[in-house]
Amino acid sequence: MTTIFTVSVDSVEGSTLRGKVHLVNPDVPYVPEETVFPLSLLVDAWWHLDNGYWRNERDDERGGGRCPFTEEQGKDVTAGMRLKDEFPKLFELILGKEIRVTSDGYLLADDGRTVLEPRRKAEDVYELSGGSRPGYSVMTSGNAEEFAQCAADIVTSYDISPYRNVPLLSEVAALKDPNEPWDPKEPDGPADLDDYGAWKLLRGRSFADRPYAEIVVTVSDAGYLEHMVAGMRWDTTMTGHVC
Repeated sequence: MTTIFTVSVDSVEGSTLRGKVHLVNPDVPYVPEETVFPLSLLVDAWWHLDNGYWRNERDDERGGGRCPFTEEQGKDVTAGMRLKDEFPKLFELILGKEIRVTSDGYLLADDGRTVLEPRRKAEDVYELSGGSRPGYSVMTSGNAEEFAQCAADIVTSYDISPYRNVPLLSEVAALKDPNEPWDPKEPDGPADLDDYGAWKLLRGRSFADRPYAEIVVTVSDAGYLEHMVAGMRWDTTMTGHVC
């Protein structure tokens, strides 16, 4: 899946996380303002750690992942979380649940072989998303309404700073037409990040010089942050949108 943002954690103090969200995809040029977004980031970080998928890429020029835990340490962290049972439920609300089925769509037991009785097709029991691995599993749909309610209960405050490292209007204008200089009488300022001209200017920039916003997230229970520590950085496909 295509990376949407690069997220880094600056500090975790009690129930509050401070970090940065770097913009890396011109198709999503702004940090989502709804509380479902920071909650989806916490769930995404949990999933990466719990499944051993967080890679320490150590590439500060281009971004990439930074994780203070080894694969096994990350799994130990998630296994020891006080609210560990909450996260699989939240993950399913975002991306749905994988259901084992036969090649013709009948529900299987957890062993992946035994057909459940009475025989029922997954499509007759669940609302399916369309995602599937033929002959192995299907995916249920997420639940946007329930996830939004969880976000309202869990995220007690969420603030986004002004954007940093945004190209100037004059820089974008010069790129579009080098023969027509910027009128110094015109007010200059940050370019519109919906403008692909701004993204052309960003192509050659290092990760540290790319646009970002600082975020401050406070949750109702510090247990939702037990897997988060300063220095973490990872690429995410999360936007708060439910599949």
